[in-house]
Amino acid sequence: MSQLFRTTGCAIFAFSALQANAGQAFQYGDLSGTWELAAGAVSINTHGVNFGTGRVDYRTGENDGNRISWQEFYIKPGFTLSYPLSPDFQLLGGASLMATTTLGDGDAGGYTRSSDGTTHWEEGYVGFKTGDWKFTAGRQNFQIGNGFIVMDGNIDALGKGGYWMGARTAFQDSAIVDWSHEAVRAQVFTLRSEDDLSGDYRMTGVNLDVDMAGQGILGATAMQVDSEVGRSEELVPRDGMKVYDIRALGVKVPGLPALTLDGEYAMQRGSGRGGVEHDAKAWYLQGDYAIDLLPVPVNLGYRYLTYSGDDDPSDNKARAWDPLSKGFSGWSTWLVGDVVGNYLLFSSNERVHQYSVKTQFNDQLTLGAIHYQFWLDEDNFYGTPVSDKRFADESVIYLDWTPSAQWYASLSYSWVNAKSAAKEVFGDDQGFNALELYVLYHF
Repeated sequence: MSQLFRTTGCAIFAFSALQANAGQAFQYGDLSGTWELAAGAVSINTHGVNFGTGRVDYRTGENDGNRISWQEFYIKPGFTLSYPLSPDFQLLGGASLMATTTLGDGDAGGYTRSSDGTTHWEEGYVGFKTGDWKFTAGRQNFQIGNGFIVMDGNIDALGKGGYWMGARTAFQDSAIVDWSHEAVRAQVFTLRSEDDLSGDYRMTGVNLDVDMAGQGILGATAMQVDSEVGRSEELVPRDGMKVYDIRALGVKVPGLPALTLDGEYAMQRGSGRGGVEHDAKAWYLQGDYAIDLLPVPVNLGYRYLTYSGDDDPSDNKARAWDPLSKGFSGWSTWLVGDVVGNYLLFSSNERVHQYSVKTQFNDQLTLGAIHYQFWLDEDNFYGTPVSDKRFADESVIYLDWTPSAQWYASLSYSWVNAKSAAKEVFGDDQGFNALELYVLYHF
């Protein structure tokens, strides 16, 4: 089983929930900025790992059993700066440091061990802003749309530690030109991933978003992917890949103000080293309906999602969708199933029906549940043939608590039932379950 298609970032959802109140502002003459500090911790207990076959260490191949418990911690201090040279021209800059560690058994996927962790610069960028234009270069974060393809530049595996939290997200050696005017925003970008498992690659392209007067956002992206390593070191064949994406997010339906629609369609084309031809696609449609006639507001949701698979992984045509630097911006977006998405399927060769319900008791407390039904798109599991595409079902119930602008906590329980394909691949059918407690502090 390969981890090459996985990008997590459970910390990102919590971080975005608090970011509106982030930072302590300061002023020194004309120089202004903010000091920021984020810290997170999670404790996870799993049993029935890999449906009973046990956790396999990615580096040694050793089996550590099917009951795995571990803890992860991170701390991230940082700052942003702004200095005006004229009323319409500002110098910009920012930097942050990230320290992470994993304790206990290491994560259930076998990608980190106890005491894995490191301290390293996360962000470090400079730039300027003038009128509608902004330019930044260095190590920085960047997101397109809701993170379906571009959001997270780092997987947080092996010696880095913190695999589940996915707190590291910045791209290295990046440059972004941003133009924004009224309802239109566009970027030209070049971004380099920093990762030990999915390979070293660069994405260069353009993005456009148009706000339809509060009725939704229409967007389109085109980019090219180039490998930054030699052919013999390229873990995933990406060199020469071209990616095209169109999307409509937060669309309101006339006459149905309670209904919100999202949809996106993306293709991977082009050819690269060794004659590899890319021919993959991914798309989803999602609807959310808000009910406010009950004592507490309730939101019902449904999404159908497809990531293409490869019917012949041995040939020179790459048909399986490569999720590249997808991110995590909320429950199931785009970690599809906290267990299945983290440890089993990694946003490739899968079709998913997702049903969700969520209620907010007050400004601080949200209770939700999600049920996923997973099929394989093609009848193989990372090259291992299966006779039935029905893979697994996952359900999760979660409680999110935001007691203040600085604190966020989440308690969740996920359980996965193996179906025909998973039983055939893993040879067992125990329930794969996870209990997770996550806490974040940010100012």
